[in-house]
Amino acid sequence: MSGLRNTKKAATRSALARSAAEIALREGAEGLTVAAVAAAAGVSPRTFHNYFTSREEALMSFIGEQIEHLLVRLNAVPAELDLLAAVEHLVAENLRTGDAETESFGSLFRLNEILEILSPAPGRPELNALLDPLLPLMRPRFPELGDFEARVAMQVIGTTIRTALEWYYHLPEPRDPEQGIELVHRACRMIRQGFYPG
Repeated sequence: MSGLRNTKKAATRSALARSAAEIALREGAEGLTVAAVAAAAGVSPRTFHNYFTSREEALMSFIGEQIEHLLVRLNAVPAELDLLAAVEHLVAENLRTGDAETESFGSLFRLNEILEILSPAPGRPELNALLDPLLPLMRPRFPELGDFEARVAMQVIGTTIRTALEWYYHLPEPRDPEQGIELVHRACRMIRQGFYPG
């Protein structure tokens, strides 16, 4: 019985986190309230507080889940690809397959922006902690990088991909995913030409 209860709790927690992300993406920081998240997940605000202390924590939980999925997907990319090529491959795959918008790379960057608006001081250190599981992935691909260099590489890659995706999502509809993929390739080429080892 406790196994079923734990499964239900995990499902409720995940539903609340996803509702927070969907509301944030649709209505921005100003629309993200505990009442709205609870209503979207079909629970009471009191139930919300059984799982999260704040809307920021719920949003951070969703971002954490997406980073875990990203880690799994990155681990599945052929080892001969360096980290930049691996991320480039995943973003192109994401654009081609049309993964759910809430789970897209563009949405992940947007949610981080919203989180920083809601709580600029505590938000960034927590996000950096969520990114820490990506650091071991860099070891086999770039054994010469220390923790500092690995963190810088992650920031450079993240900012580069984010810029390419922002440019793509500002193109007029209907957008062709191949346009987005080409922008990602162009942005990554710039890193390879001057800012990225290998």
